[in-house]
Amino acid sequence: MLLINRLIACSVVLVLAFLSGACEGSPQSLPNLELYPTWSAIGLEITYPDGWNFEKTGSFEWRQKGEEWRPGVEFTVFEDENRALASIWPLEQNTRVQVRLIHPDIKKGNIIETVTRKMILETSGGEILHVSPSGNKNALGTTDDPFGSIAKATENAGAGDRIILHGGVYREGDLFTGLKGLSGKPLIITAAEGEQAVIDGSVTIPKSDQGWENLGNGLWSLSMVSENDYVGYVAQDGLRMFWYKSLENIKRGEIILGNNNIPSKVGRGWFYEKESNTLFIRTGDESIPRTHNYNVAIHAHGALLSGNEHIVLQGIEFRFFGKSAICLDKGTRACIIRDNVIHNAPQGIIFHDSLTRDNAIWHNEIYERGLMDYTWVQIKVSEYGRQAIDGVAGRGNSFCHNLIHGYFDAIAPAVWGNPGQFHLNRDMDIMYNRMYNIGDDAIEVEGGALNVRIHGNMMRNCFVAISLAPIEHGPTYVTRNDATYSFLMFKLNVGVASEGYSYCYHNSAYCLTQGEEYGGTAISFASAGMIPIDHKYFANNAIICDHFAFRYANDRYWLDYNCYYGVRTEEPIVFGWELEREDRWEQSAYKSMEEFSSATHRELNGIVADPMFLSTEGAGAVERVPYAMAPFGYYPQLKSPDAGDLRLKKVSPCIDRGLLIPGINDKTPDGRPDMGAFEFGE
Repeated sequence: MLLINRLIACSVVLVLAFLSGACEGSPQSLPNLELYPTWSAIGLEITYPDGWNFEKTGSFEWRQKGEEWRPGVEFTVFEDENRALASIWPLEQNTRVQVRLIHPDIKKGNIIETVTRKMILETSGGEILHVSPSGNKNALGTTDDPFGSIAKATENAGAGDRIILHGGVYREGDLFTGLKGLSGKPLIITAAEGEQAVIDGSVTIPKSDQGWENLGNGLWSLSMVSENDYVGYVAQDGLRMFWYKSLENIKRGEIILGNNNIPSKVGRGWFYEKESNTLFIRTGDESIPRTHNYNVAIHAHGALLSGNEHIVLQGIEFRFFGKSAICLDKGTRACIIRDNVIHNAPQGIIFHDSLTRDNAIWHNEIYERGLMDYTWVQIKVSEYGRQAIDGVAGRGNSFCHNLIHGYFDAIAPAVWGNPGQFHLNRDMDIMYNRMYNIGDDAIEVEGGALNVRIHGNMMRNCFVAISLAPIEHGPTYVTRNDATYSFLMFKLNVGVASEGYSYCYHNSAYCLTQGEEYGGTAISFASAGMIPIDHKYFANNAIICDHFAFRYANDRYWLDYNCYYGVRTEEPIVFGWELEREDRWEQSAYKSMEEFSSATHRELNGIVADPMFLSTEGAGAVERVPYAMAPFGYYPQLKSPDAGDLRLKKVSPCIDRGLLIPGINDKTPDGRPDMGAFEFGE
């Protein structure tokens, strides 16, 4: 009989210890199972005693309450840690899930339950405080007598209260620090229904301003005293301007690239000299400054959530900030940032602290204009923010259903070099986001990445679709994503070890470019002779690439049941492989699937064929040029993320050719899954 030896239950985590009373000779101590629900998934973690041989004998089943049991994904087992991990995804909010472990020393039939999180966006019983830009500092905060500033409204707000922002522009910043609600009674800050509330961190220099001084050679200056003694971002007619690191740089109109001291012309940009209170700008063309509008950010952040708990920010526009529109720091937890419009900030949303946990970033539009005007290398070396969502994320954070465009990196919870810090980027969801016109990585996950789920995302017109470089622990699951890319669908190498477990199943993609030797690669591993990359699994993917199906792969990787096809039909795609010799690694380039499979025993069930997506608009249409010299958006820019349809045609060779994987595609009606992100007909 299964006994519950210890139970810790709340809305976040459920931990159970199992005692079996099984047959004679059973271990005296048995495993602990922890269930960690988010809004759309559940993470499972088992710690078990020595002698259980869990890798060969442990599994689990799950179901939504009242439904039939179904198998879970295979546990990823870490024998040196006596730890096994798995996930259940995707799920809806407030879904009750039952789990049962299967092991010879645990009697079948014992059921554990947990519930996914539910977002509370309404509250009752608290005060309703009204704010309007036309209000005054001595107001009562009522509908008829609203506060004149957001900061004033937050002075006495608490759990269960609701702050309503009426339409208009609020010239404020670094708001909401330390505010706290309670579980079930959040503090809600929201725009009034049908009204546009804008939090703007800038001062405006209008076209008519006559104070500009011509310094010659395209350089202009303006005397400007910042009331906060800070300038962090400048936009010209709503377009980001490049931040020059020094007055000398902007005088020359160029920056230095890399260690080779290569000068690079930049064009439109700014520098603020604090000592003289002077703003220097280059318009980027022959125009003069007074023909443009400028927004100069004098606040670092719009919302500075530092130590906050149970706060909701909803329906607000954030714009023109020097570091980020929204910053989460110092253990901020259980906050919901939803339905906002965020733009014109070096970073849209940033996580500054690894203890931030259980926060939801959902249904926001986050974009940047003007960043596409600079080259890839200029942005890379600028030491200036360039991510829509970035930072060091703790456990349980969720990034779902967002629309992101125009940034260099879209979603980048990236921190590495700390593989033993298991709370970093853990039990995290990146699901159902739509991203387009992304200059570098659409999704960039790094670090420990225990029970990370990357699922159902649409990426269009990105340089690299998904970067797992490095995953230091895992498991990370990458499922049912679809993308159009110009350089790499999957990147696994950034020059450091990446030995964590990554499972990439059922993804679809096609390459937008052709012509460069290494451009348009489906999967980029790392040269095994230099950098250890291990525990990477690829199955049921369908990818149209350019020159390489993959490169630098070797016996450490498992690849099978994938479909590859080249945009240049007159040339065969190449399968790059490395063989370990006694004193070296020998690189091989196979030009047929048959030759590759025979030599490596990989892709024995893979195919080289046109996957026949419903639409491959612009596949391979743009000739690549060296990325160091080109604007990172040199390929045609999309006006929406809807270009290209990667569902399969009825005659696709990918139909019914996939591998059946428990916990991934076991609900396929006929038991014969398709390759790619979408089952035909669904």
